[in-house]
Amino acid sequence: MRKAYPHQLLKMWGMGMLRFKQIEAVFFPGQSFTPTRVYSPIRHIKGSALNGTISPAAVRALARGGITTVDQLLAAERKDLKNIKGLGALKLREIERVFFPDQPYEVPRGRRPVPTLPDSNGTLLTNI
Repeated sequence: MRKAYPHQLLKMWGMGMLRFKQIEAVFFPGQSFTPTRVYSPIRHIKGSALNGTISPAAVRALARGGITTVDQLLAAERKDLKNIKGLGALKLREIERVFFPDQPYEVPRGRRPVPTLPDSNGTLLTNI
């Protein structure tokens, strides 16, 4: 911990200033390090008005599909949203939770193969 303080500690994944200050107060009482520049932990997608409302990955996927404003998102057809590359079920659920709480998406699920097991005679059973 002492070797990592302060610069390596700040570079750790998930380490923000709040957590850093808590660790500093416990392990380094009386010391106070203030970096010259604090990077935002949330990545912003340039040119998108959706930054901060949903995850950066969902904003990035929507931007690839040409949707960068709330109005464009609200006007988009559901089938068009489902066809945007990188916009999977989890991101659609997140968009639904934030922008369409009363209109749930119907995300198609992949078809699973029917399990087959041989019975005592060696015949394959498909209805289990």
